[in-house]
Amino acid sequence: MKLKLMSVAALALSIGIAGMSPSALAQSSSGTTIQKNQTVQPLSTNVQPATVHNSKSTPAQNIPLSNTPSARSFAAATATDDTYGSNTSPDTAQLINTGTAVSGYIDQQGGARWYYVNVASTLKLTAFLSTGTSNVDYDLTLYRLNTTNSTLEQVSYSAKGAGQYELLSHLATSGYYFISVTSYQGADTSNPFTLFTTLSDSYDKSEPDDNPFFAKDRGTTAFTSQQNIDNLLDEDWSKITLNAQSKVNLRLNNTSANGEYIIQLWNANLQNLGSLKQNNNGQITLPAGTYYIQVYAPSTFDITTPYTLSVNYQSAAITRVAVSGITSDRGVQGFIDYGQGKKWRVGYNITVNGRAFDATGNPVSNGLVSINVTTKVGNHSVTIEGTTDSLGYFSVPMNIGAAAGQLTYRGPVSTHYYDIIPITFRSNGTLLNADISTLYHYAYSIN
Repeated sequence: MKLKLMSVAALALSIGIAGMSPSALAQSSSGTTIQKNQTVQPLSTNVQPATVHNSKSTPAQNIPLSNTPSARSFAAATATDDTYGSNTSPDTAQLINTGTAVSGYIDQQGGARWYYVNVASTLKLTAFLSTGTSNVDYDLTLYRLNTTNSTLEQVSYSAKGAGQYELLSHLATSGYYFISVTSYQGADTSNPFTLFTTLSDSYDKSEPDDNPFFAKDRGTTAFTSQQNIDNLLDEDWSKITLNAQSKVNLRLNNTSANGEYIIQLWNANLQNLGSLKQNNNGQITLPAGTYYIQVYAPSTFDITTPYTLSVNYQSAAITRVAVSGITSDRGVQGFIDYGQGKKWRVGYNITVNGRAFDATGNPVSNGLVSINVTTKVGNHSVTIEGTTDSLGYFSVPMNIGAAAGQLTYRGPVSTHYYDIIPITFRSNGTLLNADISTLYHYAYSIN
């Protein structure tokens, strides 16, 4: 069997990278795509309790080398030996260059292939492994060479299930780093695995967090984090813990026009519970347990602009809202009576302020409130969703557009033309009780 070095162009055939130089892969935000075997799907509505993730045993923390060459001889070595099976141990590891892909085979369960890279300065090292088939379970481990005692010290690993890609990262100081591709279950001499590494010189303070095994533990409380995607392989993982069944609200804000990001939600067994695109609100009811939130870039990223991930927990189901006021542009706001009872008068741009309550009358924190208004002009419907604060208050801005002016009211000074339009409130699709149901939509007035 043979181990062959692949160009970045050849890598496009195996993991979908095309037209990208190694440096651009690490630092550019071009339209490159990487296929990671992830399906974008809506957040689940019915989620079963998950057992504690039965992860594999972690790789050996330290491996003594039996015949370790000096750093100088490492630098002189190259991966030119293209005979299969020559890199089955750390002592026969082959030198690879970051930004270049290698592919190889493992011919028996428990077998391994070893590689090493030279990192010249403090950089983030990312390694990605695609198995090429769903019939095997290969794991990825990263070690740093301790030249003092000729020992490989484990610094990162990725050990997901069969058919899944593996991804790890490490904030590497200068030195030699060994990478092990190991068969946990099965082997395949027909479909090669592909290993790709890259270096990033800019990254956020939460790194390394590129897989669930190194996810940032956010605990049991709400949190907001700002992070960057620093290369197209980069992923940011967070771990949350629920002590009881909870409604979990998720939102990923991204203001960059050059990057597009997605949230994936996983349970403790690394089963996918659904996805959420950037700049959208999502809510899912989850049983008590451990869960993982993954943020990644399917095709483009912007290292200069951080995204904001917000996660909080709704305290109860919302059943009722009370509107405290609606502000408006054009100087037409107010709670007035045009002859059809008192209603809030609105113009084009409005902000609906109120408070949400549960069935027992208690305010609901971190709840989603969706407001819908339908105007007479073209039967135009506008729906905007907001989130209540810790005391149950919400403030939702809306642009509802112009009124038709189908009705008239003769005031002491002028005649007002307006419409009566409906306003409704929902939470997770459920219609809520509210103290208002219609608005006066002001069009114009004539003296």
